[in-house]
Amino acid sequence: MDPRKARPPNPTIDQNAFKGKKPNKVISVPVGFRRPTYAREREQIVSDVKASTGCAVIPHWNYKRDQDQSIIYQFDIFGTGTALEKAVRHINQWISKAQTKTKDSSAWAKTPAFDSNKWYYEQVDDMKQRHKQSFKEAPSEDIRWPAELDDRNIAPRDAFGNKLEFLDALRTRNEVFITLLGNRSSDWQMKIQSHDAANLEVAVEEVKNMIEKIKTEEMGLCSTNMILDDQEGMEVVFRQADTWWPQIENRTSPRFLSSDMMEPPGSFRGQTLHLLELSTIQRSFQLALEAVRHRKGAYDLVIRLGCLSVRSDDIKNEKVEVKYSKGTFLRSINGHLALGVERWLADDTSGQQMLTSLCSSDKLLEPTKSSSYSGYRPDTLEKTRPMFRGMWIFRDPNTPATSGQTPVTAPPKYILVQVDWTDDNEGSYEKDTPRFYELETGAVGPKQHMDIKLLELGEGRGWHFALESIKPVSAKSMSPLLTRFIEGLRMKHGYNPQSADLFAEWEKSPAVKNYLVTERLIVIYSFGIKETSYKVELARIWHTDRQPVWSLAVRHAEWANRLSELEHLPTGRKANWGNTITSFLPNDGQSSYNTGDEDEDLGLSNLDLGSGVEAPAQDGIRILIDKLLQISAVVSSVKKDEGGVAI
Repeated sequence: MDPRKARPPNPTIDQNAFKGKKPNKVISVPVGFRRPTYAREREQIVSDVKASTGCAVIPHWNYKRDQDQSIIYQFDIFGTGTALEKAVRHINQWISKAQTKTKDSSAWAKTPAFDSNKWYYEQVDDMKQRHKQSFKEAPSEDIRWPAELDDRNIAPRDAFGNKLEFLDALRTRNEVFITLLGNRSSDWQMKIQSHDAANLEVAVEEVKNMIEKIKTEEMGLCSTNMILDDQEGMEVVFRQADTWWPQIENRTSPRFLSSDMMEPPGSFRGQTLHLLELSTIQRSFQLALEAVRHRKGAYDLVIRLGCLSVRSDDIKNEKVEVKYSKGTFLRSINGHLALGVERWLADDTSGQQMLTSLCSSDKLLEPTKSSSYSGYRPDTLEKTRPMFRGMWIFRDPNTPATSGQTPVTAPPKYILVQVDWTDDNEGSYEKDTPRFYELETGAVGPKQHMDIKLLELGEGRGWHFALESIKPVSAKSMSPLLTRFIEGLRMKHGYNPQSADLFAEWEKSPAVKNYLVTERLIVIYSFGIKETSYKVELARIWHTDRQPVWSLAVRHAEWANRLSELEHLPTGRKANWGNTITSFLPNDGQSSYNTGDEDEDLGLSNLDLGSGVEAPAQDGIRILIDKLLQISAVVSSVKKDEGGVAI
């Protein structure tokens, strides 16, 4: 008998033991990557994954022609944590080699030679791990469970697991014992104990950080709505969304009705917000940042100017053009009515005019790099070159496909692929390293952590302060279908940014179309705001099968660097931002790194000022709002056509 076709004498996995059990991960082999295999190779990959990760793998295959040749179409993986991630990478690596290996070359077993040096270090590592594991099962020092969580019927076991297993990373890293003291009638305490006083101090601080994280998550997202042109209208009316909007289903747009009894339209831009209003914005801004200070993830902080919209069947079908008092409108959006600021501001014609207007605003703006870390700084605003960005959302190919026999009840999981092209200082564009993100189950966008809306009702738009998070995913864990898609993705040579055509080309095979949900192409023009480190980003956006629209956003040059600390945040730690307000809203509008990071008169102490008491507004928030109003004035100066209505 041919040894390549022989099955191993001792199969590594008893498949009957997993009958009826739901796998932790299902990886479908894309059609283009399926190939004939021998039984020996199937057993070999099962054995390799078991030996290297400890996870069990069950391959599924169809027989072809005879019993010696079969084609694997799916792998079921049983495992958890980092071991599961390693197993997924192992399987994806095997799949990706499908087109370069034959079944004959793959069938021979690869037995590594004994490495005594590797064995020694494995033994040392095993001793260290066993020593640290001993700290998972015993006691700890006194931390009282907060009354705020008790009032919401949240006990330590609800937050950290029945045996506080969610704190195991803290136990092993700091070599401490953690146990729970108390009873079912609340009055819970957590006891921490260690042989090392320094380790104990660190562990106590980290457990407190974890409890603070639970508190902020339970308090939920707090919205702040403020009408900037409050003195310019008395009544609000809901109107149908403009036809150029990329998405108009179930959407209406609120606007002020003009009134001769009120201030002239746009006069609010020449005034300064009241100190109490600035303080309210500053407080909401700080609370949102403090709430994520303990949460690991990839975050983006941005202030967008976009069209106001309300998603409500009731209003769209029955209450369009009905007049509401300003007070009724405010009570509604602070209550049951979901008011949103869309990510678009103008149609393509008006957007082009906005670009021209910003390029001539040399008293407010100055040239800057096309991206934060690369690109060149032009001599004038008119010479500003854009950055190109492509975003594609796929159904995860590593999830099982639907079939008529097996209904899928769980919401699908989506993968966001993002690729940037930046200029190389020589007139050409280079494709940056692609980034992959996993969207929350059932979600079609990032998770929101900040909701501050400053409304310009006279023109049906508003500023939205948004803090968004998304989970980054390693490229190694991606399906070969997605990695092949990225390899074939390219920018059109000699593309003219003024063109209405798409600037990128990509594979459109049946396999890609089967998983691709939507795409978005973006051309971003960046301008610096003088005397500050803020910048304006004006972007032209192509939604799927729609004409391009334009958006506008404001960012600070240091925000991305500050938030990047959260991407690799260890369990129990918090970001080292020091004074949150001065770190994100510098008093001079430029840099906070030269002012020191110590918590002096603000920082976390502001969170304990008492109900209804807010810290005084600082120069940082005043400078930011002033610049936003100046940008708003530039946008409002743009006319849709001669004699037309301002945007």
